[in-house]
Amino acid sequence: MAANGQPAAAAATIDDLPEILLLDIFLRLPSLSDLVRAACTCLPWRNLVTNFPPFRRQFIDLHPAPLLGLFFDTPFQAVPGIPAFAPARRNDPELVAAILSGDFFLTALQARDGPEANWSFLDACGGYLLLIKEDEVLLLLLNPLARWCERFFDLSDSRIFDDDDDDREGDRQLLYAGLICDDENPASFGIFCLAAHGEFRLRAAVFFSFLGMGGDWFLSPWLDVPHHPNPHPEGDEDDEGDEDDDGDEGDLVLESGMRVGNFIYWLYQNRAYVVVLDPNPNNPRLFVEMIPPLLNLEGFHSSILGQINGDKMCIAYSNGFNIGFMLRQEDGLDAGAWANSRVFNLTDQVRRKLGYLPQNGLKIAAMRGSIVYFTTSQMFHPLEATCWFACLCLESRRLEWLFPRTYNGLFQPYHHSSWSTFLLPENERFYPFI
Repeated sequence: MAANGQPAAAAATIDDLPEILLLDIFLRLPSLSDLVRAACTCLPWRNLVTNFPPFRRQFIDLHPAPLLGLFFDTPFQAVPGIPAFAPARRNDPELVAAILSGDFFLTALQARDGPEANWSFLDACGGYLLLIKEDEVLLLLLNPLARWCERFFDLSDSRIFDDDDDDREGDRQLLYAGLICDDENPASFGIFCLAAHGEFRLRAAVFFSFLGMGGDWFLSPWLDVPHHPNPHPEGDEDDEGDEDDDGDEGDLVLESGMRVGNFIYWLYQNRAYVVVLDPNPNNPRLFVEMIPPLLNLEGFHSSILGQINGDKMCIAYSNGFNIGFMLRQEDGLDAGAWANSRVFNLTDQVRRKLGYLPQNGLKIAAMRGSIVYFTTSQMFHPLEATCWFACLCLESRRLEWLFPRTYNGLFQPYHHSSWSTFLLPENERFYPFI
């Protein structure tokens, strides 16, 4: 009883908090693993998280998928091998635990093919890794975190390369393949391919897991292009300055296959235009989009197409020890035009890290979202030279040095998935490999 003789009020508990306030507390948790642990506390909390889709989007926006490391391709195509993994952020116990619990040595792949396995990566997205077997048109989708290696796509049995409207002779080849992942549903994925018939015809094919695992590919019409898409545009990167060789200006930079919003873009070496894929499964299509001469970026060390602030297209570039980016205007009188948005001068940071300034400046090698991955050396630099790998967030301006390593092959940043299947409502769960 209270002092005035009235019954004492019951003590308030966390269960008395309104749902909107509880969700606000969950948004402030530092990581996805913390949210999963909180949701495991009781069924009402789990139901609150899983049954409120707007919260899922808010949490993902505030907590981007963390980088686990980089997958490096084998530098010798004629020698059997598989991609090698180099972990980043070794001082984060949660990320280290995720790596130790996964199969980042790709032992399942080695057990299947033995010592003669010869696989190269094509893409890494949403926790998935897409590989291709050398000398075969065989794709493999695997998830190192989930420790499975179950889904193969034999494109030689598909109709991707059929061209009934063109009787011309010419090589039919797979130029590029990549992943389309849903940040809000880690069990859902898509694969897109770019095929060529001869020198001047391209076709796209898309596959989506949510449409069933029967193996149906949705094909775009063939697109006639004015230049030959060279399947190895980077060529001999050990020759300094060869990136701007006039003989390669008509080549499609296949490694540029960047997702921006709902589209995939392949930039041409001369940066005059891009090939664009709309991966709509009901009507996939390829088309060509011109690029203003402003973006030829003559004299710039390297550049890459990407996105920032959600789904705004941008071009990030390096010039010496400066990294900048341009944004395309979406509306107004300048709609479609490009403007330089911001430039980051990293001279002092590079000098402090290396103790000197490399002769050739910084080289942009990859971009995921608004994060640019760059190196302090060209690919295939002398082994005695130190090459640092680093990433720069164009939105937060945060620079992070990852590790030094010999840069002797292409690489893909590998991120943890943005959401957990455990936090999906039952009607959205889909396990295509079980």
